[in-house]
Amino acid sequence: MGDWIKNNKFEAFLLLVVVIVAVGAFMFGRNKSSLYEEAKDSYGGYASNVQTLKSKKPFPSAENAKDFEAQIDSYEAVVSALQDKMLAYLPETFEDIAPPKFIENLNAVRAEVTSAFDAGGIEYPGDTFYLGFKNYTGSLPKEEATAYLDYQLSAMKALFEVVAEAKPSALLNVHRPELSVEKDKVPEEAPRGRGGRKVRSAPQQELPYHRLPVELTFRSTESVLRKIMSGLASHKDYFFVVRSMRVQNEKYAEAPAKDDVEFDDPVDAPADDPFPDFEDNLPADDTADPEAPVDPEAPVDPEAPVDLAPGVAEDQGSRVLGQILGLEETNVLLEIDIVLFKAKDEEEGKENP
Repeated sequence: MGDWIKNNKFEAFLLLVVVIVAVGAFMFGRNKSSLYEEAKDSYGGYASNVQTLKSKKPFPSAENAKDFEAQIDSYEAVVSALQDKMLAYLPETFEDIAPPKFIENLNAVRAEVTSAFDAGGIEYPGDTFYLGFKNYTGSLPKEEATAYLDYQLSAMKALFEVVAEAKPSALLNVHRPELSVEKDKVPEEAPRGRGGRKVRSAPQQELPYHRLPVELTFRSTESVLRKIMSGLASHKDYFFVVRSMRVQNEKYAEAPAKDDVEFDDPVDAPADDPFPDFEDNLPADDTADPEAPVDPEAPVDPEAPVDLAPGVAEDQGSRVLGQILGLEETNVLLEIDIVLFKAKDEEEGKENP
């Protein structure tokens, strides 16, 4: 091989150049192939993303983006108008008052409400009825809580005016959960995970309103309940939210059992059919006028005698019908939130009740 190279230097040089060019071409081609595969994969990924975007509605084009921005502007206008309506419920003044002044306001409102209940013949707890503020009959509230308490007192006066106008049979109970601003707050300990390590919790977004809850229990008919609900929903000065409602029959424990509604067959059933051929051939002892109109709104007297079918004894079914057709009222529990909206420029640091 060495002698051949010595004797054929030109050919050997040419062969070396060919080998170098071939190796260079191979390396260059392999590198280009790798770049091609990378470009192909990248193109495939972009094409897949484009297909995904095209499948979405609306497609994120410039025209659709413009329409979407117009819809957002429309929603913002609706929300702004709704916010203006909600802010119409803001009180003209909202500031702390002297604790003795709040007690004076409480006594005055209590006198007005009890007078309205007495005039309407509505039963109420009597001397223990302090509109849910019974814990302030012997002590004064914290001065920093008086603004919220006085607003809640005014709203509850409006609430009891709605109740007095509807005239339920009795106001059974009023419970006003204590606001946090009335309490001496104790710093809450941060939650801990395994090993006693503190767990970071996501920051809670501050609500644009304060909740002033109250629970009301009364006894009334269905029509009176509808009047109260309508009065609360349409009140022009205060925003009431009925968070939950529970309605129970006054004689819930005296409801007929399953076996009570099973009637036995008549003891002495007549042999002949009193209505042959489905003709209007009434029995001889039926003195009712079939043409007389029936008033569906007429009250039913549970003590009135019941006309029984021929052959049915008097003690069969009369007791059960009396329970089913009675004039029982309902006991109603309403959990109500009095909503106090925050002003746009509400001063910072005002304690959340």
